[in-house]
Amino acid sequence: MPKKKRKLPLSTTRPALLLDKSDHSFRELLYNFFTIANRLQQIRRYLGARIGLSGPQYNLMMAVAELQGSTGVSVSRVAEYLHVSGTFVTAETEKLARKGYINKHHDESDMRVSRLAVGEKGWTALGSLFPELQQINDLFFAIESKEEFENLRGTLKRMVESSGQTLALINFVASQRSPTLPALVKSFDAVIAKKPGSVTA
Repeated sequence: MPKKKRKLPLSTTRPALLLDKSDHSFRELLYNFFTIANRLQQIRRYLGARIGLSGPQYNLMMAVAELQGSTGVSVSRVAEYLHVSGTFVTAETEKLARKGYINKHHDESDMRVSRLAVGEKGWTALGSLFPELQQINDLFFAIESKEEFENLRGTLKRMVESSGQTLALINFVASQRSPTLPALVKSFDAVIAKKPGSVTA
C-alpha cells in the first residue's frame, strides 16, 4: 500500500503571499532573499577589505560620508539610518578614529553630543573604491526603470518596519516563562507600539 504523501502546513496565511493556495512562491522568495543577503555581505566584506576595514565599518564610513554635511553627523542619526544601536556606532567609530578615517568633535550647541565626519585619510580610502563600486552596484541591481526601483525601495522600507516588529514579538515571547505565541499576542500590543530595538551590526 503506498504511503500517504506528507505535507507541511502553509508557512504563511496572508492571502497576498499565497498563489493557488500554495506557499511555494513565498518560500522561493525567502530563499532568494537569503541568497541576496549572503551575496551582499560578501560584497560588503570585499569592499571593506579593500581599504583595511570590516564590512560593517565600510557601511559606517559610507553613511557618515553621506550624512555629515558641513557640521558632521551625530551618532544617533547614523544609528537610525543604518538600523543599528548607538553603542555599536560609538564602538566602531572609535576604531575608525584611531585609524585616522573618522574625526570626532563635540556639537557646538550641546557638548554631550559627538559629531562625526570622514577625515582626509577616510576620503582618500573611500575614493579609491571608485569606479569599481559603481560597476558593482550597476551589475548587482539590474533594475530597468525608476518605477521598478521605487517599488522595490518602498517594499523594503515597509519590511524594515515589519521585520523589526517581528523581532520585538519574538523577543517578547522568549522573555515569558511559558512562551506560546497565541496566548501572548494580546499582551504584545503594548510592545509593538514601541519602537523596535536596534541590532548591533
